[in-house]
Amino acid sequence: MPLAPFAPRPKRPRGTVTVLGAMLLIGAYGASVFCSLRWAHDQALQDAAATLAGTARSAESGTARSLFEIDTMLTGIERIVDRVLPTTALDSLALNTVLGQFDAQSLAVSDILILDAEGREVNQTESRPGDERSYRHSAFFTAHRPGAPPRLFIGGPEPSAAGGGWVIMLSRPLMRDGVMLGVIAARVPVATFTDLYDAIAGNGDTRIALLLDNGTLVAGSLAGRAAIGAKPAAAAALLAAAARVQTGLLETPANRGETGALSAFRRVPARPLIVAATRARDRILGRWYRQRSASLAGFGLFAAAVGGLAWLADRALRAGHFAGAYLRRSEARLKRRNSLLQSTLESIGEGLSVFDGRGRLIARNRRFCELLDLPDDLARGVPLREVLTRQALRGDFGDVEPQGEVDRRLDQFYREVPAIKERVTSSGRVLQIRRSAMPDGAVVSVYSDITDLKAGQTRLLQARSQAELANHSKSEFLANMSHELRTPLNAVIGFTEIISLELFGPIGNDKYLEYIKDVHASSLHLLSIINDVLDMSKIEAGKLELQKEAVTLQNLIADVLRIVHERAGVRRIELLCELAEEPVVIWADERAMKQILLNLLSNAIKFSLDGGTVHIRVSAARPDAAVIEVEDHGIGMDADEQARALQPFGQAKPATTRTYGGTGLGLPITKGLVEAHGGTLTILSRPGTGTTVRLVLPTQLPSLLPAAATGTRSDAALG
Repeated sequence: MPLAPFAPRPKRPRGTVTVLGAMLLIGAYGASVFCSLRWAHDQALQDAAATLAGTARSAESGTARSLFEIDTMLTGIERIVDRVLPTTALDSLALNTVLGQFDAQSLAVSDILILDAEGREVNQTESRPGDERSYRHSAFFTAHRPGAPPRLFIGGPEPSAAGGGWVIMLSRPLMRDGVMLGVIAARVPVATFTDLYDAIAGNGDTRIALLLDNGTLVAGSLAGRAAIGAKPAAAAALLAAAARVQTGLLETPANRGETGALSAFRRVPARPLIVAATRARDRILGRWYRQRSASLAGFGLFAAAVGGLAWLADRALRAGHFAGAYLRRSEARLKRRNSLLQSTLESIGEGLSVFDGRGRLIARNRRFCELLDLPDDLARGVPLREVLTRQALRGDFGDVEPQGEVDRRLDQFYREVPAIKERVTSSGRVLQIRRSAMPDGAVVSVYSDITDLKAGQTRLLQARSQAELANHSKSEFLANMSHELRTPLNAVIGFTEIISLELFGPIGNDKYLEYIKDVHASSLHLLSIINDVLDMSKIEAGKLELQKEAVTLQNLIADVLRIVHERAGVRRIELLCELAEEPVVIWADERAMKQILLNLLSNAIKFSLDGGTVHIRVSAARPDAAVIEVEDHGIGMDADEQARALQPFGQAKPATTRTYGGTGLGLPITKGLVEAHGGTLTILSRPGTGTTVRLVLPTQLPSLLPAAATGTRSDAALG
């Protein structure tokens, strides 16, 4: 029987294995790219939703606050009519004055109206003769029919009668002794809300809208302002969602050429209003679209590269021993990298630990064990619960029930990240613990020993307290010494004045008379310095007492100008006054105000050039403040010199004292007196150009101004 022919050994399907491996690799990378893109897509939407929710919350809070202020104003007027003016007619001038005061105090209201029970306009802040209108059929009047609950009515937007904008009407019933007299209403420009929304939205592409509960657009940020008074396309869906929940998110699909959008809405509490913050879906995902294109391009390059590598790998399989050697070298490199990473962790001065999402220790250094007093051989993979239990049992967390404390800290460990905490160990160390989350769910903790830093902060606070105490003691000492010096100095001034006037007979020698006058002048100068020191010490010690009264600035400035006029005339300096026509009355201490103006004018004259000018300006910039400016065109100061000039005993330039004299207390005392009156002092100056000192001082209370100006009772305006 013949032998069967020899059958050769079949070849391994190397090419098939390589192709399958390449396909699996490309598929795995594709899946990774898909998951990454999906995660980025969802994250972009989540971030946008959180941002829109915060924007809607800010817009809703600002809207509610504005409505509350207007409602409070209307309620206040109603109470004045009911309690303060119980017999005053609704069309009286006294009530019109009250409306004007409320209108001036509110920036959100353009006009306030009072309607009688028939809907006729009987009073308003912007009164126009012969322009009496009837609003009996207007919604803001009919909403308050007898028997209706007394509440704030918010009307829809309507074009402004003055032109150039939209307004909404807010109204409340006007009651007196439980009887409805009519309606009080406020005309609110829509710009009150649109300006708020523009400020919140900034320059971004977020649109903020305020809608009535019937879908009408009341106000909107710059992007959606053209549709005010209409019902947006998405209003129906937004109202349906707002009917179910107080706050939420709404995703609008693309429709009829419009792109989809994401909206966060919030109902305004107790108001028929909804605030919505909207952003186009294309804008939200714009960055993600670019990332997707880049990822797909990268995937294409990766697939091409893997295909080429597969072809090369097929050839490389013929030399398997080279692949084995490469693998061994790779393992050696991995070990070296792990060793380098551990060496890096050990060289860090802070303690470091990494626990994975399942609570197992996957990395740490020796400093971590040292700071927490844990064994140096703490193995990787040890559960976080075991570490916390060890600390709880030895009392690191105080006198607590160990198991409950461990459960609580385990819950906080992964939930409260990122976080920065401080903890005092049983050995007295103060540790700062910084925790942050990793993308895979692990938590990195960094432990820093800040014991020395805390001790330094404590020493710094103690040194500051001691310095403040020493400064206070210095001020007390200066005040006491100034009083002790003034008593004998007054005697010297009195006696030298008697001698210089030769009240008890002539002095035989003219030189003695000249010396006595020099002594008298020097004593007066020294007394002025001591008075400045005393005033400065009183200001620093907080013991300055002011006797406030109504002071008319024009009269006060006239008195001061008479005092400094001769001094200015000697140097041919012209004093120019620019005073308000109406009396400007402030609530201040007249002596202190005179000292303030004397100091400022004396400095302006002192540092002006011969033949120059000094300007004094007085104006009532606001109803509650008066402005005084003293301007010279003298030597001026730079920023550093201004700071020195405001320090006690400071001079703008070292040579100033030698050239112009002075103690350096004038401006600090002036600044202290102004601030004691609740005002502010600012300096605008340039070297070689001149200096302008600007004072802003609070005026007398508005309710007292008519009485002070006319001499009548302050309650005359209230009927």
